[in-house]
Amino acid sequence: MFTIEPMVVAYGPHREKSRFTYMHNAGVAIDIPYVSWLIRGKDLNVLVDVGCSAADYGEHIRPKDRELVHVGQVFADVVDVKPITGHLADRGLSPRDIDVVVLSHLDWDHCMTVEPFSESAFYVQRKEWETTPSHEMFATSFAPKEHYDKIAGMDLRLLDGSHQIADGLDLVLSPGHTFGGQSAIVTTSEGAFVIAGMCVLKENFYPSEEESEHFKVIPPGGHTDLFEAYDTMLRLKEIGGDNVLPLHMTEAWDITRIGSPIGA
Repeated sequence: MFTIEPMVVAYGPHREKSRFTYMHNAGVAIDIPYVSWLIRGKDLNVLVDVGCSAADYGEHIRPKDRELVHVGQVFADVVDVKPITGHLADRGLSPRDIDVVVLSHLDWDHCMTVEPFSESAFYVQRKEWETTPSHEMFATSFAPKEHYDKIAGMDLRLLDGSHQIADGLDLVLSPGHTFGGQSAIVTTSEGAFVIAGMCVLKENFYPSEEESEHFKVIPPGGHTDLFEAYDTMLRLKEIGGDNVLPLHMTEAWDITRIGSPIGA
């Protein structure tokens, strides 16, 4: 059994919501949390994603002379909430206590804060690694090449599809948003949860009655394959049921922990 704790490290202010909900919510602004998901079990600590700080955004992502223009939207600068090291310290942990860092995919808002985890194993799908950056249209979705070179210098382990980290903690290939995204299936005392490895919100998996007339799920606005993303989401929802945790779900601000700690 494991617990899941979403740690919001920063957020992107006033993002166009339709960037996340394909063909829905045009013109609606939303603050998007950048979340690192702490998974704890007996003698095992795992992070899914490490987020991006305001400093990393300013130094490595934002152009020096202007705001970032990302897929047609002028981006307001990233705002810090709490450093990932601070979140860990609040829980009696340090970066040295993290055994595995899972990168769901390699968009910059999920993979920038890698330096503290020099002693951790990094799990990335080989297909994701070999197709990043995916296309010139999405150039501003990715970090500079030197950042990926830095990840390559870590204990990088490239996966070819499904992989079991431990009993009750599995990774599955979940393409569509990117070519090689991956999701985590986590067994907790409250049931199995899926941390869905694509840039979506809760609404994507659980559309309103009106939306669900034509969309069983709503694919991400950014995708490498729209239909593949849709089918992947249906598959993840079949596994997780009501327990799918999208990477950018705004509810992450309010979730303390899912599951009971070992021995509780």
